[in-house]
Amino acid sequence: MYDPTKDAGRNAGASKAASRSAGRNDAREALRESEARYRFLFENSRDMIYFSSVEGDLLQFNSALVETLGYTREELLATKLEALCINPPGREFLDQVRGRDFVKDYPVSLKRKDGKAISVLATACVMRDQKGMILGYQGIFQDVTGQRLAEEKIRKSCENLKKSIEDTIRAIALTVEIRDPYTAGHHTRVAKLACAIAREMGVSGEQVDGVKTAAAIHDIGKISIPAEILSKPGRMNEIEFSLIRTHPQVGFEILKTIEFPWPVAEIVLQHHERMNGTGYPSGLLGAEILLEARILGVADVVEAMASHRPYRPALPIAEALREIACNRGILYDPEVVDACLNLFQKKGFKLD
Repeated sequence: MYDPTKDAGRNAGASKAASRSAGRNDAREALRESEARYRFLFENSRDMIYFSSVEGDLLQFNSALVETLGYTREELLATKLEALCINPPGREFLDQVRGRDFVKDYPVSLKRKDGKAISVLATACVMRDQKGMILGYQGIFQDVTGQRLAEEKIRKSCENLKKSIEDTIRAIALTVEIRDPYTAGHHTRVAKLACAIAREMGVSGEQVDGVKTAAAIHDIGKISIPAEILSKPGRMNEIEFSLIRTHPQVGFEILKTIEFPWPVAEIVLQHHERMNGTGYPSGLLGAEILLEARILGVADVVEAMASHRPYRPALPIAEALREIACNRGILYDPEVVDACLNLFQKKGFKLD
């Protein structure tokens, strides 16, 4: 007797088998497409991609490795990965990969066939079997030689710019000293002390450079003052002293149009300001004064008191230190004063 349910069962089974077969075919096709995409990326990548054995023999690599290093495929197949590494040595590089299982952007120098070195960033990982045994390595070398050359060019350009600034500063300082020969060496000594104070306080290297530059030309504004006033052997009268007090503002006007990497014009403008507001030209208070100007102000006072002037002989350094100690927190920044005293009293600092 005909049983329609049996035909239905057979048809359903056939349908499932057909579906499984179609699914396998789809999976194979997807795998082939995936492999084709990978192969395309592998061969056309601008980065150098490789696979090596656990001993470091190159097993497979893309065209970028051949073209960049200049070896033939046959030569590379006969070369160990570590033989291509100059710095660090190849064995050290592989040890890093093996020790971490994965490294990223590891700086390496590779040797081209013509003997030239190229800089690369290496990303690599260990390939292991199901038992965890190392089968080999796979990785990518990204050529950054051009980037390194550009960075070196920028570095040299910055060095040249810095030298040009320093030469300009020395020329400006010399101009002031020619106008006021009695203070020859003043800028140099103030800069030396100001930088030492800044370092003692632990300020950034960038700020120290700013202090050094400003200190070297802090009296540039004095070029507007008659030479006979600058070299006057006796005490100045009120009018003469009022002229002297204009030099920070004049210095600011001269320097404000120069694009220094630091606020040099502002430091020069403020180096005679005092913590309690009794300084000039603006009567600034405490934190209103730039730290660099507070440092320069103390260095300027100490050096000026300890040096010869037309109207008086040099005073003992102890008297200069007594001045800043007595006015610590009143005229001068307490931290700056403490750093200056520490330099002279505990670390043997000398102006000359």
